[in-house]
Amino acid sequence: MNNLTKALIHEMARRTNTTVTPDHLAVLDYAYAHYGEHRVGPLYQNLARHTGYRRADVERLFPSGLLSVYTWVGIPIHKPDGRCKPMAKIDVEDRRDVYLDHNATTYVRDEIRLLLANRHQADQFGNPSSSSDLGRSAHDEVSAARDGIAECLGVAGHEIVFTGCGSEANNLAIKGTALRQIGRGGHIITSATEHSAVLEPVHYLAELGFDVTVLGVGPDGRVSSAAVASALRSSTILVAIMAVNNEIGVINPIPEIGAVCRQAAVPFFVDAIQGFGKTELRPKEDGITMLSLSGHKIYAPKGVGALYVDDEHELLPLVHGGGQEYGRRAGTENVDAIVALAEAARLAHVERAREQERMLGLRAYFLQRLFEIEPGAVVNGSLAHRAANNLNIGFPDVDSGSLLLSLNQIGIAVSAGSACHAGGVEASHVLRALAADTDRYGSLRFSFGLRTTEADLDYLFRYLGEILSTLRGERDPRSMH
Repeated sequence: MNNLTKALIHEMARRTNTTVTPDHLAVLDYAYAHYGEHRVGPLYQNLARHTGYRRADVERLFPSGLLSVYTWVGIPIHKPDGRCKPMAKIDVEDRRDVYLDHNATTYVRDEIRLLLANRHQADQFGNPSSSSDLGRSAHDEVSAARDGIAECLGVAGHEIVFTGCGSEANNLAIKGTALRQIGRGGHIITSATEHSAVLEPVHYLAELGFDVTVLGVGPDGRVSSAAVASALRSSTILVAIMAVNNEIGVINPIPEIGAVCRQAAVPFFVDAIQGFGKTELRPKEDGITMLSLSGHKIYAPKGVGALYVDDEHELLPLVHGGGQEYGRRAGTENVDAIVALAEAARLAHVERAREQERMLGLRAYFLQRLFEIEPGAVVNGSLAHRAANNLNIGFPDVDSGSLLLSLNQIGIAVSAGSACHAGGVEASHVLRALAADTDRYGSLRFSFGLRTTEADLDYLFRYLGEILSTLRGERDPRSMH
C-alpha cells in the first residue's frame, strides 16, 4: 500500500477508536491489491477464499464490516441509493496532467529551484549560530530573509520567527500564548471552519482546562466581527480566526475582527497560510498580534514556515534548546529553505495584483463552462469574499469521492470536501459548518496556480459532462465529448 492509503487507514482507525492489528492489515492488504487489479472491491467470499477471514471475522474487526474495509483503503462504495458509485472509466484522446489542487500544496517554482540549485552548488552549509565565516554568512542570510518577509507584512524583521512548517507556527502561536497562563486558565475564541492545525491545539488546551468558544459562520462561510465581540470575556486570552479558508477560499473580515480585539486588548492570531501572497495583510494596521505562513503554499519547499509575533506579545516556546529565533523556537535554522521562503514571498507579493486579476478571469471562465454543463451545481461559500484562485463546487447527485477518482484517472488533480465512507457520507467540518447539503451534493475544491491556463480548464470540461453522466447512470448525448 502507498503512504496515502496508510495515512487513510490511520485516520479511519482514529475516528472509529479501532486498534489496528495484523488481522486488520491482512484484510486491508488483500482488499487494496484486489481493487488495484480489478478496479472493484472484493466481496466477502473473495476475502474468505484468499485470506481465510470470513464475514463474521470482518464484521468483528471493522465497525461497518466490508464497508469499512472499502473506506479504509479508498475504494468507492456503491450504495443502494445510488449516491456513491465506483469511478467513471472513460477514454481520453489527449491525456494531460492538470493540477487544480494548489490549496493543498504547490510545486517549487522555477526561480526557487534555480536558487536552491545554485546554493547547493556553492556548498553553502554554515550553521547560523556558529562564529565561523560560514556561520556568519548563514546568519546574515537568515537575517536578510527575515527582513524580506517582514517587508511583505510591514513589520520588523525581529518579529519574524522561522518554523518547520505552518502547523508548527499555528501551534506555537496558540499553545505558546495559552501555556503562559497554565494554572490560571483563560478563554479562547476560534471558529468552526478553522484548519485542524488550529482546532486541534485549541481542543488540546480545552483538555487542560481552558474555556473555548467555537464560533459558527454564516451561510457565506465568514466569521463576523460582531460574533467575536459578543463572545469576548474578561478572561479571554486569545482570538484565533483564519484569513482565508483552505477549503472554500472565503476571506474573513480580518481588519474588523482585529479592531474588536485591539479595543478589548486581546491578542489576535491569524492563520494566514492560505492568505499570504493572495490577500493584503498588514498586521500593524489590522490589529493582528500573530500571523502564520507556510512555504509550500507559495511555491517554496515543504518543511518551512514562519510566524509573525508582535514585539509586545510574549510566547512560551514549544521547542527548547539553543535559544535560536530570539528564544522563541530552538533548533538550527534550515537556511536553504528559509532563503527560498523569503524569495517565494517576495515574488508572490510582486506578482499578487497581476495574478489576482488573471485568477479572477480563470474563475469566471470556469464557472461559465461549469454551468453550461451542470446548471444545478452550487458554489460553497461566498463568491464575493473569496481568494481569487479557489472554487468549492457542489455537484448534485454525485459522490465527490467517485468524481475525484474519475478526474484523477484522466490526469486531473483536485480535492474532495465530502466522500462516501463506512455506511454513509462524511462531509468536511467546513461544509458541515456551512450547513451545506452534503446528502444531495458531492463537493470538490478546484484551486488554480501560476501554471493554470484556460487550456487546462478546457481539458477538464471536455470530459466532465461524460463523467457526471456516467456516475449518475445517465445517457445524455449532450454531455458527451
